[in-house]
Amino acid sequence: MSEKVEKWYPGEGKLTTGRAILYVILVLGLISAVIRLFFGLGSTTNLSDAYPWGLWISFDILSGVALAGGGFTMAAAIYIFNLKKFEPLLRPAKFSAFIGYLVFVIGLFFDLGQPWRIWHPMVMWNPQSVLFEVSWCVMLYTTVLGVDIFIMALERWKKYDLVAFFRNIYLVLVVAGVMLSTLHQSSLGALYLLMPEKMSDLWASQAIGPLFFCSAVIGGMGVVTLESFISSWAYKRKPELKLLSSLGKGLGIVLLVYFAMKVTDLYARGATVWTLDKAHFFFYLELFGTVALPAILLTFSEVRNSIKGLYWAAGLSAFGVVLNRFNVSLTSYGGYRDFSYFPSAIEIIITLALIAGGILIFDWGTRYLPVYHSELSGKTS
Repeated sequence: MSEKVEKWYPGEGKLTTGRAILYVILVLGLISAVIRLFFGLGSTTNLSDAYPWGLWISFDILSGVALAGGGFTMAAAIYIFNLKKFEPLLRPAKFSAFIGYLVFVIGLFFDLGQPWRIWHPMVMWNPQSVLFEVSWCVMLYTTVLGVDIFIMALERWKKYDLVAFFRNIYLVLVVAGVMLSTLHQSSLGALYLLMPEKMSDLWASQAIGPLFFCSAVIGGMGVVTLESFISSWAYKRKPELKLLSSLGKGLGIVLLVYFAMKVTDLYARGATVWTLDKAHFFFYLELFGTVALPAILLTFSEVRNSIKGLYWAAGLSAFGVVLNRFNVSLTSYGGYRDFSYFPSAIEIIITLALIAGGILIFDWGTRYLPVYHSELSGKTS
């Protein structure tokens, strides 16, 4: 089965100022990565027995996976809830999700004390471990996303017979992707239930799994919106404002659901909410500034039908997911430690390099793969 695909954006591949800056950051990151691998964690990072998990876990892994939630969110909306109008957003959502999971894997590689053993979960099974379930789900879902990107490459090479073959099994891939994402998005939160007595009661909840999953949906929808606007500006495309306005309405509903879940959980547990300290400051910023505020903004049609309004609401929502992951992994433990933590220069540079690399991969993909399309005959991806 062949497809008619809107032309992609090969461009000239010229070295613009933005690309040059990204390449410089990437080179610095590669140098820092060599230093980290050669000298070890203790000499190159500010991680310690008090803070064994820091920036790489909080941002590169927890936040990266949550912000990559657009892939399974859009697939579920289109193929499970039959919202076919969102099909133009699916390919870029899956491509950005694939990049997000690459960032996850590479970030985890540098965070491991012995990174050359990253393959061990494949052969050394421990079904009672949450990390075992997370590692397998991430490996399998990254593979599913990789097949999606491979299909785009086959279209680029005009291998339509192979494309037709993958289309025949595509529904299986969609179901597998949604199931795997549901499992590991929530299980990442369950990791922190191993030591809830050391966490602030603002985040130490038995409902952390469902909360992580719901916030990943928020992060995914926010990133899909931001990516669409930014790519439209960068590649001189007309933004899908009507479509993104409809997505913004859905984002507002999910934000309200998440707010209700969070408040209900806090009330049911009798958590101490109304006090003022460092942990509560970040809690208020997270709940009211990045959940309640964008939810309220998105109830107004003027905001949803405005590029600037949608941009800020989606940006606040995505930032709120990142803030939540930092709060769970770092802020919530502040009251139980006599030590402070701030990432080293090596940690920061490698993180910036991962972000720069992700942007460069997305830029390459949008120029050389059919990531964006408007007209398809037959089954879409």
